[in-house]
Amino acid sequence: MEMTIGNIEVKPPQAMIKRMSLMLWGASGCGKTTLAATAPGKKLWINFDPDGTEALNYFDDVVVMDLSAEPDSLVERFKEPDPFKISKFIAEHNIDTVVFDSLTTFGSKALVQGVTKAQGTAKGRSSTLEDPGYAGYGNKNVWTNLAVMNMLKMTKKSNTHMIFIAHEDKPEKNQDGAVLYISIMLGSSLTQQIPVSLSEIWAMEDTGKVRRLAVRPCRARKPMKTRMFATDKEPEFLWTFDADTKKGEGIKTWYDRWVKNGGKKIPIPK
Repeated sequence: MEMTIGNIEVKPPQAMIKRMSLMLWGASGCGKTTLAATAPGKKLWINFDPDGTEALNYFDDVVVMDLSAEPDSLVERFKEPDPFKISKFIAEHNIDTVVFDSLTTFGSKALVQGVTKAQGTAKGRSSTLEDPGYAGYGNKNVWTNLAVMNMLKMTKKSNTHMIFIAHEDKPEKNQDGAVLYISIMLGSSLTQQIPVSLSEIWAMEDTGKVRRLAVRPCRARKPMKTRMFATDKEPEFLWTFDADTKKGEGIKTWYDRWVKNGGKKIPIPK
């Protein structure tokens, strides 16, 4: 029986298992691009990283919107509810997954543009890249957070998976030089704010011998979380995948398994 509150349809949670929102973070070169490319269906890759799409040459189901050489002012387009009218492209070209690569580089562009904007105001007149001040950092944080929220809302309406890629920050150490933790390179409060709105936060590491994917805080890294995997036994697992042959599991494999399980958590891959 159909139920509504006002004009809003009310559904059981099982009927709402539609898409995933994921942040994938880790050190440069650890395999984030390759893993994200294993996401379901045709992918729109919104690229901000110069020369950051070489790993995509192995995949024939990706189209790239390359913004890496565009002026820093383009970050303000993502203040719009539907930046560049991306939803129209999603509908016309049957896009299943949108990848935003990377949020760290977007934040860097937002800082440069934020300082420029701040310099035109009374409070931010003294703002520089070396010392952005409250006004410069404020613009950067607001615009980066808005970009994430707007991309999440827009892809939610079109029932499209949303993946953000971010880089790993330098270790936070105590006065004795011991590592306290390693986190996402987003800056300021964004490291705490943005993950709240995402269903999956995964951290990748390449040891030189194996690739590991952590879905719960471990090895001094945080934040990580998951609604897809059961983490009562292990917080991470080894990921093996051959981009040439496409042998090995990936995001689509795990997502399909999770949906088949009715949205209940699935075991960590072996």
